[in-house]
Amino acid sequence: MIRARSKSWLWWLLATLVVLGALVTRVFWDGRRALADGDRAFAAQKLPAAIDRWSRAARWYAPFAPHVSSAYQRLESLAQSAEAARDVPLALSAWRAVRSAALATRSLYTPHPDKLARADERIAALMARAETSSLDPDKSLAEREAWHRVRLARHEAPSLGWSVLALLGFSAWVGGGFVFAWRGVDEYDHLRRRPAALCGLAVLVGLLVWLTGLYFA
Repeated sequence: MIRARSKSWLWWLLATLVVLGALVTRVFWDGRRALADGDRAFAAQKLPAAIDRWSRAARWYAPFAPHVSSAYQRLESLAQSAEAARDVPLALSAWRAVRSAALATRSLYTPHPDKLARADERIAALMARAETSSLDPDKSLAEREAWHRVRLARHEAPSLGWSVLALLGFSAWVGGGFVFAWRGVDEYDHLRRRPAALCGLAVLVGLLVWLTGLYFA
């Protein structure tokens, strides 16, 4: 009986590791491919395509993934070169790609807050300079830049409370399935009604809580 349950846990653990391994492998594979696609587009002087591919590489985020930092470096370098050449549209496109990638990879935390802050700063400065003073002659360049910074700072981050609730719901959902595999049936494969009912309730409530948390987060 104990041996059979141990095997059941091992199968669940193995399945979880396989799924996680497949997800991480895809992140690294597709991230490196997007980075290489961006490099080829840049070499061919297809700069909008390069920005798009590098931004996509940065969005394939995993902790310590080398393609992510490389993608950000390429985007920032292109943005700075465009600024030096006074190509405002290209510089804005590159900085906005940095910003969108940083925002797209948020969860309970922002992986690259320094890059997001830098992108917001440069976008505000470029947009303020691109505007003609005739739109609002009473405002100075610094005032227009500050106006843009305030609006860019509104990142609409996911709610921490609802996100935590979603994680708790997911844990109850998956945990209920694990416990059912361990305690839901006896050694003769007969259903244990009380443990099975409790596990079923945990799965149902966990699923509902998870979906609710995701909806309001």
